[in-house]
This record gives sequence, C-alpha cells and structure tokens, in this order.
Amino acid sequence: MSARKESRKNGRIKFDQPLRVVMGSIGSEVKYDMSTRNISHTGFFLDFDKPGRFPFTPASIMEIWIELEPESSIFFNGKMARVVFPGDPQAAETGPGIAVRIVQIDTKNERTLFDFIDRKSRERSEKKAAHSHVA
Repeated sequence: MSARKESRKNGRIKFDQPLRVVMGSIGSEVKYDMSTRNISHTGFFLDFDKPGRFPFTPASIMEIWIELEPESSIFFNGKMARVVFPGDPQAAETGPGIAVRIVQIDTKNERTLFDFIDRKSRERSEKKAAHSHVA
C-alpha cells in the first residue's frame, strides 16, 4: 500500500535524511530554517511538531530555498496547501506538519527539481531491484 501512496502525486520522494528548507515572507529579512523529508514536482511537506505555531498564514506567499544536495539549491515561491495537526488521521502517515505547494518557479529551478526527483526515483528503483535479486 505504501508504494502506491508514494507514487500517487507526481513522484513524491521520501528521504531518510531531511533536506534543509529556508523560508521567509516576500521581502522580509526574517528567515526560518526548517526541514522536509519529502518533495514532489508540485511541493513538499514540512516536518513541524506544532503546526499551529507556523509563522505564515494560508494567504502568505513565501520565498523558499531548498538545499537538494550540497552545492545544489532551488528557489521558488510557495503557499500553504494544508496543515496536519498531531491528532489528525493523516498524521499517522506523515507526522504533523505543513504541506507547501509551489506557486511560482522559474525554468532553471524547475528543471533542477525535476532532474533531482527523476534521479532519486531511478536510484530508489535500482536499489529495490538489487535487493529483490539478493533474496
């Protein structure tokens, strides 16, 4: 079941090690350091223990930088898509946090994101195939 869910939205990639996320309101000097353990072509999910204390509102347009790998970061604008509180049924699968949707990304950053997701998907498939041959 988890394999089906994992592929449900444009190749969502889950990571063992979190990716660094830096966010701020457009034009604001204040930046927040956060992390994500999954990303897709359309957005990502922020790990956030107390999502009610998230410093943005659903109407906020945020400037977001995600460090995909050392020496490789992308920039885009995003908005909150949904909030998952600790008691929500979905929290059992994702943990509490905030889903963020990409609302504006330039061609270069989008290509970097898509290439990263495609490469990680291939690596994951190759790893699964290698493990299934070992058994």
